[in-house]
Amino acid sequence: MARLLAAVDLEETLERVVATARYLQGGLSMPAELLHVVPSVYFEALARRFPEIAQELEEALSLAEARARKALEETGLPARVLRGFPAQVVAGEALKSRLVLLGQRGTGTLEALARGTLARYLLHRGEVPVLLLPKALEGVRRIAVGLDDSPASLAAFRVAEAWGKALGAEVFGLHLVSGEGGCCFPTYLDPGRLSLSQVLEQARVHLEALLQATGVVEVAPGEREVDLLRLAQTRKADLLVLGSKAKSTWRHRLGRMVEVLAQESPLPLLVVPEATVW
Repeated sequence: MARLLAAVDLEETLERVVATARYLQGGLSMPAELLHVVPSVYFEALARRFPEIAQELEEALSLAEARARKALEETGLPARVLRGFPAQVVAGEALKSRLVLLGQRGTGTLEALARGTLARYLLHRGEVPVLLLPKALEGVRRIAVGLDDSPASLAAFRVAEAWGKALGAEVFGLHLVSGEGGCCFPTYLDPGRLSLSQVLEQARVHLEALLQATGVVEVAPGEREVDLLRLAQTRKADLLVLGSKAKSTWRHRLGRMVEVLAQESPLPLLVVPEATVW
């Protein structure tokens, strides 16, 4: 059975990740499981170098596992505590999951890395959607999808549609048009021969034709990636969804929009790999 995997530490983001896991397991009809990784690699290396203290190190790791397991059991959600290098362990468990949740802006082992090693590792692998949580997601009325004309963007919109149906939320697309040298120059048009209003209208028609939907795309001028974030906030989005190209290209990897907004977004951000089918 598909599951929702919430990778947690025991610091300040634990409550928001747990609250989101509870909400989504009901809304998406998907069982949630908490995963905590005890970073044991350093202790194991110490035990090899200093075998005379190996037993004490093992006892310390076992105690840490027991305390962490007890703390997670108090949430009422199924939980596991494993040892290893957090990024590798979480990535391995992600392959058995349909969605991974990560807290952000914490100070614990996993959350401190959520803007760096762990989140980037999972996002660059491009194997499963990752929901980054700068705050809890406990209700969704409006889902904004950052759009371009790439297959990754279209995949993200389809996943957002499925979430919208399951959660009873409105789904809409947002697309920026910039000048040459900006974040979002419309290479699929010939802007030099068109007025701004014509560019915006033709971009909207082009994207809605790709989506095979009407009335769901808003196109606005914007020169920087954060302009998409501001537009989503203005439209009162509860969740922002972006497509990831990580599996389909080595040159651009995640895409500049994902790279920037994974760092900047105060909204929960769902990053959807191009090959995802929900």
